[in-house]
Amino acid sequence: MSGTKSIARTAATGGALDREFLAWSTSLPIDIRLLEEDCRGSVAHVQGLRAGGLLTDDEADTLIGALKSLPAKVASGEVVLQADEEDVHMAVESWLREAVGDVAGKLHTGRSRNDQVATDLKLWCRDAVGRLESQIEGVLVAAAAWSQRHAEVVMPAYTHRQVAIPTMASVWMEAALTLGLQRDRALLSGVREELAESPLGGGAVGGTTLPVDTSVSAEALGFERPPANPIDAIGQRDHALLLVFVCARIGLHLGRFSADVIELASDGLVKLGGAIAGGSSMMPHKRNPDLFELVRGQSALRQGELVQLMVTFQGLGAGYHRDLQQDKQVLFAAVDGVIDTLRMIEISLSNFEVLAEPSMRALIAGDAVATDLCEGLVAGGMAFRDAYGRVGALVAAQRDAGKRLADLTAADLEAAGLDPALTERLDPELAAKRRAARFG
Repeated sequence: MSGTKSIARTAATGGALDREFLAWSTSLPIDIRLLEEDCRGSVAHVQGLRAGGLLTDDEADTLIGALKSLPAKVASGEVVLQADEEDVHMAVESWLREAVGDVAGKLHTGRSRNDQVATDLKLWCRDAVGRLESQIEGVLVAAAAWSQRHAEVVMPAYTHRQVAIPTMASVWMEAALTLGLQRDRALLSGVREELAESPLGGGAVGGTTLPVDTSVSAEALGFERPPANPIDAIGQRDHALLLVFVCARIGLHLGRFSADVIELASDGLVKLGGAIAGGSSMMPHKRNPDLFELVRGQSALRQGELVQLMVTFQGLGAGYHRDLQQDKQVLFAAVDGVIDTLRMIEISLSNFEVLAEPSMRALIAGDAVATDLCEGLVAGGMAFRDAYGRVGALVAAQRDAGKRLADLTAADLEAAGLDPALTERLDPELAAKRRAARFG
């Protein structure tokens, strides 16, 4: 099969690449997404070359003007990058040669695709952190509004997926969603720290002997500093791994929240709005928690992406390896997926509500005030295990009679040898508010 010659090949390379191998190995369909970052990085590199005296002002201005114009031209369809290149970096350089002529051959001075792709990826990750922070904030704002709407609603807290004790709806929302996302957002600051160093200047593996001013390009791109070690700069992907871990953890938190909503809806304690509920193609009465089931399923994908990335890096030595080409596909999927699911959860928070009356019925039927009654006895001086046994006996007796703890009257308590004032411990709403006040 005839081959194709790339500008990144020489006679020493061994001639043209097999076309079928090139089509199989090219990363262009994936890393075309880095076009804007690639051009931004190249503009900064040109500035470093000019500062080092390796480009004249006219040459630098020509290259910068062309590079800055390219993303918009590709987006509009005015320019179509060559599909027979190994990656977006070579596609850009090929176009540049056609656009500005021989001066394009100076762009790659003192630079390798190894530090180029590492730089592009860090730029993309930095933007991704900002997008994640913004979408998390959208969910947190929506969750706060939901809690305000449900400020007085009392609902069951579950253990072992059974009604356990009364809680306020706002306390559940905080535990099920808000606090986890706040911790995730804080963890993103750690990703930012790992994105502080520019890889540009690391070259292929050992930097360059040319007077390229890497501090200029680092500053132009918003990095805090140029590369400290060229081998590490081009080969480490710790920032990507940490970012995918954060995405996986966000996915876990969204999946946990979704599992709660699905179960609450199944128990009739949550009403889903028609805007987010799925229907059945056969059963006309169904209102299914499709959004939450899909988010829960997406959580599994995030865990898989984390494992994919870890396995890709497993066993690689220092420096760049072609295996690293595969990191972008995983990283893009993880970030895109979690941003989409965060948005879906944000939408859902305006479209479901906890139902106060069914929740109260579930609390009463589940004898959810048993612990509060037990603690009332303890507060009156009874040993905990004695109180635990007394309340357990009351629960059994009430259930045998077809009743619940909440049905007990002051006279019933007195007849059982207990303080009649303990009736206030039988109110689920008071129990929930009493507990919430301890953590307010």
